Amino acid sequence: MSPKETTFTRGAVLQAALDVVRQRGWDALTARSVAQQLGASVAPIYSAFGSMESLLRKTLKEIRRLLQEYTSRAYSELPFLNIGAGIISFARDEPLLYQALFQIRHGFQDVVADVNASILSWMKTDAQLGLLTDASRERLYDNIGFYTMGLAAAVAAGRVADVSPDNIVRLLKNMGNIVMFAEVSGIADCDSPANEREWIRIMKEKNIPFPETPSTAKSSGPQETSGKIPLAANRRAYTPPLKRSRASGKTAGRPADSGGPKRPSPQLDKGRNKP
Repeated sequence: MSPKETTFTRGAVLQAALDVVRQRGWDALTARSVAQQLGASVAPIYSAFGSMESLLRKTLKEIRRLLQEYTSRAYSELPFLNIGAGIISFARDEPLLYQALFQIRHGFQDVVADVNASILSWMKTDAQLGLLTDASRERLYDNIGFYTMGLAAAVAAGRVADVSPDNIVRLLKNMGNIVMFAEVSGIADCDSPANEREWIRIMKEKNIPFPETPSTAKSSGPQETSGKIPLAANRRAYTPPLKRSRASGKTAGRPADSGGPKRPSPQLDKGRNKP
């Protein structure tokens, strides 16, 4: 009589799949690797989930659930900041799970989209963020969200030295101040007339020359031009890399000739004739 085969529950199979991703990454998640984690054949996987695709989707949803545990914690007095701090903290503690959810093209983007949709939905209920227009709120989410995801990716890769909760909150507050100020002051949309007007005002207030653009040149009279740096002047001041390399005796992408007479550079000749 053959020994009775061990029965594995859906929870046990799911936990085995999660452990594979946690230890070896998303690409290692296969029926064989899960079976090895269980110490069984692949049969329990298909008995519990019907297909490997179903297990993959369920694994991503479980990772998303773990992420939500992190984003629901209080890292500061600001609920919106706590979401970002939770994402980065999750990337710090579970780097391969974070990468599986956000940095792998796994074909289950709807699972990730649910994360974005839930955050945007929550923003509408916030006392301050709810006062913004839909367009402003979505732009705010994009600007802060992309920064947060980039910082989380750097943390997951071990490229951030200080990953303490206090430093994570500080970094997010710094960026949040910039982005929120941009929204309320009207400069968040770089193509809007308000953006250029506000930048001109701030630069004048700080006595910083503002580069002249076609729109500012058209709107400003002769009395306005003295404090600006024309774009044409900026172009004249710039020396292309090829010209710089010739002036130093080298051409771009090629070492200087080792011997033989050299033809004087016309630019250098002009320079010698000047006092």
